[in-house]
Amino acid sequence: MLKKALIQRSPIRVLEKSIHGGLGKGNLGVFAARKGVGKTACLAHVALDSLFRGEKVLHVSFSDNPHHIESWYEHVFKEIAAAFKLDRISDVREELISNRLIIHFKQTDRTMRQVAEQIDTVTSGSSFVPATVIVDGYSFYAATADDIKVWKRMASDRNIEIWFSATLHVEPAGLEDRGIPAPVDAFRDFFSVIILLTPVQEFIGLKLLKDHDSSDLDKLRLKLDPRSLMIAKYRA
Repeated sequence: MLKKALIQRSPIRVLEKSIHGGLGKGNLGVFAARKGVGKTACLAHVALDSLFRGEKVLHVSFSDNPHHIESWYEHVFKEIAAAFKLDRISDVREELISNRLIIHFKQTDRTMRQVAEQIDTVTSGSSFVPATVIVDGYSFYAATADDIKVWKRMASDRNIEIWFSATLHVEPAGLEDRGIPAPVDAFRDFFSVIILLTPVQEFIGLKLLKDHDSSDLDKLRLKLDPRSLMIAKYRA
């Protein structure tokens, strides 16, 4: 299959349709789940979809072990390539890697303003202008509203989408009537899209908790296979 056809058939098109065309430039989105449920795989799918479309992606990792990030990309890429019988796999892989930049921070060592300044240093005045920023390992338990405002300002000023992962407690606390768990609920107004990952028998379900300003949340007909780490369409 040619890359163009793969893009058209990507399950990310289902996600975009469910959230009124996508996250949108200038907005923040988040995949929330317990540790080890599949947040990083979802981020890799979003990033790879952007890369397949020829866009540049900046991956900002706050993980204790950032070296695993490249292996996540490689694993998900191989699964996508095999599932869609992608042509010219080696050439496509090299193209994607050339459009991706991974940087690492320790959240405890820098203020959010310093992180933003470093990101500006890396991307300003260079040919690397990302359309999408992926943020993994960021602790919302340690974050403040002012920190999230910096991320939101970055998205708006640079006209980019920023997708986060948010790790929840093993038994999520703070669930309220809209079903947004702590600690994400404290920052709900900053996020345009919030998606919860929940294990359901043999797969992981993706549940839409916030869709921009819509009060009528569409059923997100997507699932994540915990073995292959592939996102696929799902009909209940």
